[in-house]
Amino acid sequence: MTASNVWLGNGAWPSNRSCGDFAKDVFRLAGATTDKQKALAFYDWLTRCLLRGPNPIVPDGAGGYSNCFDALLVLASWAGGECTYWGWVATECLNAAGLKARRVVVHNCGHTYYEVWYRGDDGIEQWHAFDPFGGWYFLNERGEVASCAELAANPRLVQDPLPGHPVPLGHHPDRANLAHRHRTEDQIIIDQIPRSQSLDWELQRGMEIAFNFMPEAPGEALFTRHPSLGEPNTEAFPNGSHCDIAEISRLGFQQHAKHIPYWKNYLWPTPAQQLLNEGRPVRWHGSGALRWKPLLQGAGATCESRLAVFERGTVRPANRHDFCEVWWHFKLPFLVSGITIDYDVTGSGGDYWGLALSADHRRSLWSLPTKSHGPHYGVTGNGQAQWKAHQSSVQGLREFWLRLDMVTHAEQPTLVMQAMNITVRFQHNMFAQPRLVPGANPLWIEAGELSPGAVLEGEWNYLLHGAQHREKVTLAKSGRTARVLDVPAVSPEEIVMTGVRLACI
Repeated sequence: MTASNVWLGNGAWPSNRSCGDFAKDVFRLAGATTDKQKALAFYDWLTRCLLRGPNPIVPDGAGGYSNCFDALLVLASWAGGECTYWGWVATECLNAAGLKARRVVVHNCGHTYYEVWYRGDDGIEQWHAFDPFGGWYFLNERGEVASCAELAANPRLVQDPLPGHPVPLGHHPDRANLAHRHRTEDQIIIDQIPRSQSLDWELQRGMEIAFNFMPEAPGEALFTRHPSLGEPNTEAFPNGSHCDIAEISRLGFQQHAKHIPYWKNYLWPTPAQQLLNEGRPVRWHGSGALRWKPLLQGAGATCESRLAVFERGTVRPANRHDFCEVWWHFKLPFLVSGITIDYDVTGSGGDYWGLALSADHRRSLWSLPTKSHGPHYGVTGNGQAQWKAHQSSVQGLREFWLRLDMVTHAEQPTLVMQAMNITVRFQHNMFAQPRLVPGANPLWIEAGELSPGAVLEGEWNYLLHGAQHREKVTLAKSGRTARVLDVPAVSPEEIVMTGVRLACI
């Protein structure tokens, strides 16, 4: 591995490397010093950065796909979900950042949110209930955020809210169930086990990562629901994560005016059949891709090669009758949505070659379809189509292995793979990526280990008043480097992020 424990960020935006880093950066950026200030700031930033929408479904390691309860993946990769996932993410973030938080489930309806323990300005230490997914918190008679117990004891705190709560209450007033939001007397308190995970890139020389600030193409994105056997595939479940909060609310104005400048340039229509926003533009997940030409890096870029000869950007069997086998390892911090391989193999009649994937450390594998197993050029891949057909798929994986095998019986062998271009697509939360904001942007890139001679390059690409800008930060040795980029803008919506790039060169 050329570079390990790699990440990049912007000190002017919360880091998506871990849940704890995200919350700590929120506190810093908001200037919050007391636990009360921190809890209120986190409520706002979670609304800004997380999406209300379909729940993540990932490989469960037992041959199926199940709900994903990895808070960091929900925050950084999938980008959102329903109330359970918001509560899960918030509790993980706040506890990891030093606050005391717990997840709460209302037993009679299953709705989930969270409570934070802190001392209010009234001097009383107690729990305080927050529901950024539903778009509410309520104040008690002392002007502090009320607890579940206080809401249950006094329904008027909900039905006739005191001044100081989010205005208006509820992202979708007609779907927020505010008439019974005070019914919290039967709540279930969940002591959520902390994961304390962090994300990293493991990169080989020549790998290049692109984070796009746009959704993946519908036929390539992560799917949100796995159809049962015998059930027709349905497109009624949108591809990838999306939100259901539109710019203009059903109350007729910008309900989230302070967040809209950060969302304005990144809204796309939802499928009308979802009846969420009747096709109105909302926030979506971001698409990303790892691109690599491994043959240019030779044998050193493989995790194993047997009876293979690498020369001048090609690979061939070492000898006639030798079974040439080459493996490459891919490990990503985000959920993979698909892989595409563009290849060129030349040779003669009787030559054989093939490509296969493994998701279990090469203990088993499945073949990728090609026109034939004889020499030819073409494109193959794996992703959503196989997932929907209940076939082996890379969808939802974060680690896998690619195998090339070749064999020739020709007396004078000519079998050789001349080129192989690999694209691994993944889904990320563009609203948690290190975007640029008006003013000073402390951009940074770091690596725990970086091989001698290798260089990491981070690049922020954006439009400002219609002009394209590309700003780079480079790292030539293990450690961290940073530079401050000043963006002469007044409002965030003047800046259009077109991509963030990370390359190992």
